[in-house]
Amino acid sequence: MRIGENALVFVRHGEPLFPEDGKKYFLGRTDWPLSERGKSQAGSLRALFEKVQWNACLTSPLARARQTAEIACAGLSIIPVEKEELAELNLGEWDGCVKTELEALHPGLSSEREKDFFRFRFPGGDSFADLAQKAVPFLVSLIKERGRCLVFSHAGVYRVLLQDVFGLSFPGVFSHDPGYGEFRVIERNGDMVKIVGVDIPEVRLR
Repeated sequence: MRIGENALVFVRHGEPLFPEDGKKYFLGRTDWPLSERGKSQAGSLRALFEKVQWNACLTSPLARARQTAEIACAGLSIIPVEKEELAELNLGEWDGCVKTELEALHPGLSSEREKDFFRFRFPGGDSFADLAQKAVPFLVSLIKERGRCLVFSHAGVYRVLLQDVFGLSFPGVFSHDPGYGEFRVIERNGDMVKIVGVDIPEVRLR
């Protein structure tokens, strides 16, 4: 795997250990660890990452991301450092709930959410707009300054990066989510930035 000198590798954590198989959950700050499959996904990353000389490794403090970082970076010359800016969106009262059950209980809120995914604030939690204010400046500073940096984080954080830096709209960004244990290489060339191997236009980094 070729990683340029000015590249940030954004890794989505491995599969979490959900309470029940076959159900889809709203998962934000609920701190579930990795499943056995998630641990295996993280181990597969290690074989790729050990071939690269990294300048830094940063991770969300949430267990599923932190464990992915620890497994993937085991034996490397870097130690994962926790950063709150990389934590997932706070879903408040919805966090950890089964999606179908919650939508049946609060149909009005679900409809309101669909009107403006980006600015909808989850009851007792935050909006994607809130998350963007915290996460995007931090990620942009890494892209500009750190080079060959590993970041272990969450789908929500990746979505707001796509919206803010690459100009994609909500909820269209959801279709670009990396799968569990997958990563994206975000490469900077001067003041231009692109996501390697992904059909998203290169943009000028503000």
